[in-house]
Order: sequence, then C-alpha cells, then structure tokens
Amino acid sequence: MPLDGKNFGEALNEWIDGAPQTGDVPGALVEDSAAASADFLLCALISRMLPDGESRRPAAAPAPRALADSPIWWTGRSAALEHAAPANLLAGIAADFDSVHYAAGGHLAAFLTPVLFARPDTPLDSALRMQALATEFGVRVGQAVKDPVRANGFHVTPVVGGLGVVYALARSHGFSAQRIRWCLRLFLSTYRSDYRLLGSDGRLYQMSQAVGQALAAVREGGAHTRTDERAAYEWWRPFTAMGVPPDTPARPSGPWMSQAARTSLKAMPCCAYFFETLAAVADLRRTVPGRGLLRLHLQVPRYVLAAHRVSGTTAWLEPFDLIHNAAVCWALGRDSWTPLAELPTEAVRRTAALITLHEAADDAPVRATAVLDDGATVENSGTDRRRDGGGDPYRALRRKAEIVSGHLDREGPRPDDAADPRLLLRRLLDMCGEDCRVETAGPPTTEGALR
Repeated sequence: MPLDGKNFGEALNEWIDGAPQTGDVPGALVEDSAAASADFLLCALISRMLPDGESRRPAAAPAPRALADSPIWWTGRSAALEHAAPANLLAGIAADFDSVHYAAGGHLAAFLTPVLFARPDTPLDSALRMQALATEFGVRVGQAVKDPVRANGFHVTPVVGGLGVVYALARSHGFSAQRIRWCLRLFLSTYRSDYRLLGSDGRLYQMSQAVGQALAAVREGGAHTRTDERAAYEWWRPFTAMGVPPDTPARPSGPWMSQAARTSLKAMPCCAYFFETLAAVADLRRTVPGRGLLRLHLQVPRYVLAAHRVSGTTAWLEPFDLIHNAAVCWALGRDSWTPLAELPTEAVRRTAALITLHEAADDAPVRATAVLDDGATVENSGTDRRRDGGGDPYRALRRKAEIVSGHLDREGPRPDDAADPRLLLRRLLDMCGEDCRVETAGPPTTEGALR
C-alpha cells in the first residue's frame, strides 16, 4: 500500500505545496550545488579546449541585441537564454565528463546550471539555494520513476532534468503551486526520450530539446489563462506511458531526501555506469605492474552492458564504449583521466582487442580476470560499488581545475580553488564570457585515444 495512502504523485504534490523556503536550505546542500555547477562550467571549458569542440556546438540563432544577454560560455559570444542555455548544456555534456546525481538518476547540474546561471551577474547565493531546491525536487521524482522509466527504454536524465528546470524557473517566477504543476504537466505532455540513442548524437539532441521544452513550458504555461485544474494536479500521469504504474507508492523520507546522496563528480569522461567496472580493472592492473596481457575477461552486471556501445572509429561514442574505457584504464593503470589526449590511439585499440565482456546479474559484483603473457591468471576479489573513485569529494573538481589552468595562457581558476566550490564557481562565472577556444590551423598534432 502507498505510504499514508498516497501514491508518488500525490506525495510530490504535497511536497510542492509545502516546499521549504530558499532560506531553509541546509548549507551542505548549497555547497553541493556550488560544486556541481562549478564542475559543469569546467567541463564546458574543457570541451571548448578540444580541437574538434567547435564542430559539436550548434551556432546560436540570431537574436535581437537587447535579448542577447546570456554568454555562450567560453566563446566570447552571447545569445538569448533560449539559445544560450542549450548551447552551454551541450558544451558541458559533450565528453560525458560532468557530474551525476545517482539518487535522481541523471545529470541534474547539466540542466540547472545553464539556466540558473545564464547571466554571470546572477546573485550567487539565491541561485545556489534555488538549485538545491530543484535538486531536491529532482531527487524525489527520480527516486519514484527512474528505475521503471529506464527499464521501459527511456532516458531518465532529460526527463528528470527538464522537470527540475521547470520547477526551478516556475518557483523563481513566483508561480503558485498549482501553476507550477501546470507547467510540469505541459513539459511531460510534450517530452519523452529514447534510451537507445544514449550512445550517439541522439543523446545531445535529447538533452538540448529537453531544456528547450522546459523553458517553453514555463514561458507559455505561466501565461495561460485557461488551464485544466485536474490535469495540473495529476501532472505526473504521463509517467504511466513510460512504464511507471500510477499507484507506485510514495517512499518514506525526511525533509531533505537529497542529503542522503550528494552529487558525484566524475574522474573520467565516460558513462557513470562503467565506474565500478573501471575501478576493478584499475585495481587488478595495479597488482600486475609491467606484465604483459593476453586476455582480460570482465564479468559485469546486465544494466552496465545495456549502456555499452561499440565505438569503432567514432570518437564521440567512446564515452559509451565499455571495452574502450577498460582498455584506457588498463593502459594508464588508473581509473581517472581526461578528454584530452593521453595515449596513442593504436595502443588503446590493441588492448581493447584483448578484452571480453561477460553478462552477470544486475546485483552481481564486477569481476576482472587477466591472463598474462607468462601464463599466469590473476583475478580481483570483486569490487564494492565504488562510483567516484576516492574519499576526497572534490578530487575530481581539483583535477579539472588543474587541466584548465595548465592549458590556458591566461589567469584562470586555480586547483586550490576547488577547496571552496563557491569561490571556484564565482571565478568561473566571472570569466565564462571570454573566448577560450583552441585555435587550430589544420589537424591536431597529437593523435590520442581520448579526443
């Protein structure tokens, strides 16, 4: 039976009606939002520094000068919000190096950061508190729907991320609870996403379309004079078409469900489902330094294999190619790297040819078994479900700041800034209107596996 007789939608409505004020947001969640947004701005900057980054970014449509007040990050250009937000989202997610919020089921900061920080002069504290509230809403939605939505072939991130944007903007505009629900219903009535496109440019299309739909739902839903009150109250009903039973019970929770699981910052540019497998590969590699490999067998859960796509020679599929990433991990001997070239392409391909994937149950631990060139066989003992690779919560943030400071020929964010995510975010916002793109007069001089 649903908790207190409520299904998940009714429980969400109750939360919307009594949602905390921005001043009530715990400081730890404000800091988590700052880290997530700083991370996303750094990921966007890193993608602008890639030689082929320009080709992955659609040009902003012309807009009247008076409306072009949102920078397209790190390009020196500006556009209206409806054009700048999708462009900035695409820059941040292109290499799949940006953070994930496992409790929500996707990349919340990828949606919230380009919208809430569309203008560099946005008051930092109020925007971060609204981001924390929208994250809490996204976590509550995700906890109820992410598993059945994914199981029925839909991509969770653009759905939950888009709803988070709708909630944040509608709340920022001072909409009533019922008007917020109406905007949420408008978004769900016009947007769904196909999980099969995850490992292709279809993912980029899905994400940019979702943020555009979210902006439109708030812009138009806020102006509608004829709304359907019942449809607004049951705004969550379209989830039934994505496989979520309408009587899905509400889950018991405290006032801040997002406190139980914070944003996870990525240490490598690949699908987050691969992290446990790559941790196992790195752990095994460290036990056999300098020894040659004949075969590497990886026993991985079924849900991980579902995200795997063979990249071949298509560099932009590499974040979703588990074999490719396992090969990089084995060659480097660590489960952290960057989208910038670190290895010769051919070396990664040779190692990838030695790797075989084996399907296991969803709840089975990852196991890695290496057959070495001296005939020995070594196996790891099964990994814990390690997701972000370290006890330091800002290790990945510091590493990204190092990448940026090492490649910019101007004053930029310093690695030490990562110890204070709010300070780092402020510095990044102050410089995001500059043009930091790599200028190339021909093909890149270094061929790398991580392009």
